[in-house]
Amino acid sequence: MEPSPPVTISAPAIRDDRYDRALGIVRVLRDAGHQAYFVGGGVRDVILGRRPKDYDIVTSARPNEVEKLFRRTIPVGALYGVMTVVEQGVGHEVATYRAEGDYRDGRRPGWVEFADLEADVTRRDFTINGLVHDPDAEQIFDYVGGLDDLRRGIIRTIGDARERFADDSLRILRAVRFAARLDFRLERATRRAIVERADDVRNVAVERVWQELDATFRDAGRTRALCLLRDTGVLSAVLPELAEVAAGPGGASSLWSRTVRRLSSMPDDASPDTVWAGLLADVVAPDESPSEHWQNDVRVDEARGALRASVAELLTHRWGWRHAHSMRHGALARVLRNDPDRHLTALWTADAESFGRGAATTAAEELWKQLRDAGRLRGGSATPPVSGADILGMGVQPGPRVGEFLAEMERLWLENELETAEAVSRWSSTVAREC
Repeated sequence: MEPSPPVTISAPAIRDDRYDRALGIVRVLRDAGHQAYFVGGGVRDVILGRRPKDYDIVTSARPNEVEKLFRRTIPVGALYGVMTVVEQGVGHEVATYRAEGDYRDGRRPGWVEFADLEADVTRRDFTINGLVHDPDAEQIFDYVGGLDDLRRGIIRTIGDARERFADDSLRILRAVRFAARLDFRLERATRRAIVERADDVRNVAVERVWQELDATFRDAGRTRALCLLRDTGVLSAVLPELAEVAAGPGGASSLWSRTVRRLSSMPDDASPDTVWAGLLADVVAPDESPSEHWQNDVRVDEARGALRASVAELLTHRWGWRHAHSMRHGALARVLRNDPDRHLTALWTADAESFGRGAATTAAEELWKQLRDAGRLRGGSATPPVSGADILGMGVQPGPRVGEFLAEMERLWLENELETAEAVSRWSSTVAREC
């Protein structure tokens, strides 16, 4: 029996390869006699005219029936009726209709039972994520008022907000992320429940918190998210030292205002390294190591060590933009050559903007472009083609002179006065004879 929801609208698909693969899965399930629909964020994005990142599928088929219909499946959550169907190397989540309840650990349901489509929809987190798309009929089924909330620009839980957040406190962070990403407002009862239960986020597993924060700050709405985290009290649970900055003395020149301006000055596609460095820039004092703050303030496990190290390195050079215009060309080049992905220059630009000194990084930006064009960035020819061992081999005696020799050679090389390996070798041989 097909569902008879209270509201349906026409919704043409946004076609791409991922959609076509997901549609193929739906049709295989339907051809086998099962119900199958798209559900969740992909449906929301189609209605908003956005290209979905993925298409989740719900079906009346049980996990063992899904497994029999497809060549490759992964039982990522078979106990909860969730399978991943892999088509052309891309995984699509296929979930059996289910109802669930009695969340005893703030994440996992105490009981799960297979159910119908309406029950499956009403167990979900937010109304805008509870919409169902029939791709063949190009219709949207709405059991929960999600279409109206999309039109009004509202984030609202399905059912009682306090209960939804008690079931899984990570939903608090998800509400903030969706509100910021879509530029929606939190519905009154939903916002009140977030404020009341903000501290519950401390009980969520570190990895889950990190993944949600990472997704939030990778998005163009990151500044809105930061302010919403502060305004709802959630910031104290996830970034406590930054929350202390937010609670400090106000005014346009305050550390918090500067942090907000810095973040808003970053491009939409700013790297995570740059964004996290920008967030922590006013948490770490100039004479402090950022590593402890990174460990304590950004609840991240050891798997994120590379990102943590990168952010620490960026913060070490955080104030370089203030001196870039007066630094010797070679000295500045030695800093910039280790920034092939432009994380540091992006941080400098945003930080200078936060102080109202947007033109302060012009010299550094121009030099970075010169180093890039000359192949002097790390990953290209990051070091001169002559080493200390080469210098000793030319007859220069060990001692301070070797270091001076190398420093001068590096300066000339970075400033393009020595443009090729051959030019470096000739210069080195000449100077070695003089030594």
